[in-house]
Amino acid sequence: MGTNHAEVIGIDLGGTAIKLGRFDCDGNCRRSLSIPTPQPPHPEAVLEAIVGAIAQLDPDQECLALGVGTPGPTDAAGRIARVAINLGWQDVPLADWLEARTQRPTVLANDANCAGMGEYWRGAGRPFKDLILLTLGTGVGGAIILNGHLFTGRNGTAGELGLTTLDLQGPACNSGNRGSLEQHVSVQAIRRRTGLEPEELGRRAQAGDAEAIAFWQTYGDELGAGLASLIYVLTPEAIVIGGGICASAEFFFPSMMQAIEQRVLPSSREGLHVLVAELGNQAGMVGAAKLAWELLDTLVPDASCSPLPTALTPTLTHFQSAFLARSSHELRSPLNSIISLLQLILAGLADSPEEEREFIQQAHDSAHKMLGLLDTLIAVSKLQTNAQAIEIQPVALFSLLHEVQQLAVLPAQNRNLRLQVALPDESLFTLADPTVLKQALLLWLDSSIAQMQEGHLSVTTTVEPDTNRILIDLEDERPAETWHDLLDWWKTQEDVNPQPIGGDRPCHLTPMSVPSGQPSPGLSLAIAQILLQSMGGSLQLLEPPTPERPTTRLRCILPLFSAEDV
Repeated sequence: MGTNHAEVIGIDLGGTAIKLGRFDCDGNCRRSLSIPTPQPPHPEAVLEAIVGAIAQLDPDQECLALGVGTPGPTDAAGRIARVAINLGWQDVPLADWLEARTQRPTVLANDANCAGMGEYWRGAGRPFKDLILLTLGTGVGGAIILNGHLFTGRNGTAGELGLTTLDLQGPACNSGNRGSLEQHVSVQAIRRRTGLEPEELGRRAQAGDAEAIAFWQTYGDELGAGLASLIYVLTPEAIVIGGGICASAEFFFPSMMQAIEQRVLPSSREGLHVLVAELGNQAGMVGAAKLAWELLDTLVPDASCSPLPTALTPTLTHFQSAFLARSSHELRSPLNSIISLLQLILAGLADSPEEEREFIQQAHDSAHKMLGLLDTLIAVSKLQTNAQAIEIQPVALFSLLHEVQQLAVLPAQNRNLRLQVALPDESLFTLADPTVLKQALLLWLDSSIAQMQEGHLSVTTTVEPDTNRILIDLEDERPAETWHDLLDWWKTQEDVNPQPIGGDRPCHLTPMSVPSGQPSPGLSLAIAQILLQSMGGSLQLLEPPTPERPTTRLRCILPLFSAEDV
C-alpha cells in the first residue's frame, strides 16, 4: 500500500440507489455512503442528488476525480450516458454536467464494466491481466479486461456478453435477438422456467430436492455452453462470475465446468480459472474509482501512487509535457457550463424571465472565463514557439522583487498569510525579459497563496558565483495534501484571479485582480516553468512537505549577470 493520501470518488448509479465511495490509489475505500435515487429519476434531479452526496462525502473538496457507473452503455469517450432504460435516460451528458458542477474530471462507464474493473482491481480478478466478468442478475451483464484495461470496442458498447446467442430458436430478447445467453441464465429466465426465485431454488437444492438439483445442473450446462464461445474468442486467464444467482454456485459450477471441458479445446482453456466474484454489490463503485484513477493517468502522463507523487521530482519539467492536457481540461469546464446553460434556455426550462436572464448571465460569465484562459494560453504558446519575441536584457532583481512583493502582499493578507520577501542587494542583476519574469514570479507565488489558509511564505535570494546562477527560494507552509499527484491543477480557485492577457503584448498576469480567466494553481506553476525556461531559467522542488515538517521549498533558478557589465 502506498503512502499517498490522494483519493478519487467512485459512484454506482442505480435505479433505486446511488452508492459513492472515496478510494485511494490502492483501492482502499476510506469512506462511503448510499442515497436513494430520486423518483422519478429525471437527469437534473439525479445530478443534484449526486452533487449533494459528493459534497457530503468530500466536504473539503480533496478528491481528485470522479468515476460513475451508469445502468446502460456510454459513449466511447465516457462522457454521455447513451441509454439507461431503468432511468428513462437517453444521451445524457452526465460527465460534462458533473465536471461543470464539481470542477473535477469525470468519466462514465457501463455499470457492468465498472463491476468488472472492480473485481480486476480489488476482487477475485486481482492476480490476472486478461479476464471476463459475467454478472447473473435480472439481466446478464459482462465486462472484458484485456491486458489490464477495460475493452469497450469502437463505440463504447463492447462487452454485452449476455446478448450473445446460445439457441437460435430460443426465447425472444429485448435486444431483438433470440435465444441469447440472458434468456437462459438470468433471474427472469429462471422465473419463467420454474416459477420460482433463484433463492428458493437454492434453498430447495440445499435441502436435497431432486428437481432443484436437476435444474441447477441444467443451468450449469447452459452457462458453460455460453462461456465456451467466449473462451474461444478471448482465451482469458480467468472468468469471474457475479450476481445474486452465485449464492447457488455450488450447485451449478460442477456442470458448468464439465460443459467447458467438453466444449473447449485444452489449448484454449489451459490455465483457465473460473471464480466467484468477491465484491458483491460494491464492485461497481470500486471499478468506477479505478476508472477515475485511469482518467487521471491520461490527463497527466505517468501519474502514479507513490510516497512522493510524480509531481515531486527534482525539477518540474514534466509540467511542460502535460501543459496541453491540463490547459485543455481547464477550458472544458467553462465550455461545458455554457453548453449546459444554453440547453436549459433552449429547452425552456427557466421558471421565469428573471431566471432565464440569470442563466444568460451565467453563460456570459463562463464565456468570459474561457476567453481569459484562452488569451493566457495563447500568449504562453507564442512564447514557446517564438512567435512572440522575448526582450532579454539586464534586470535589477531588487526593483523587480520589490514590485512583485507589492503585487502579492495584498492577496496574501486577504488569506491571513504572512509574506516576507528579503530583497537582494541592489547590485544583483539577471538576464531576462522583465515583464515575462515578473509574470512568472507572480504565478509562482500565486500557486502557493492559492493553496494556503494560514501560515507564512518567505522569499530569499542567494548567488552561486561558481555556476553563474541566482537562486530565489520560496518557502511556504502549504498543506502536504496539496502536493498530490496532480497538484490540484483542475480545481477552480475562485479567489485566485490572474489578469487575462490579449493581443501580441507580453504577458501581464496580476494575481487577485480579475474574477475570470484564472489558471488553477497547478497550471500556474506549469506556465511559470515554461516562461522561466524561455529565458534560460527553471523551477526546482527542493523539499516537499511531510507530516513532520509541513514546509515546501521551491527554487527559481536564473542566470547571473554581473553589475560591472551593465
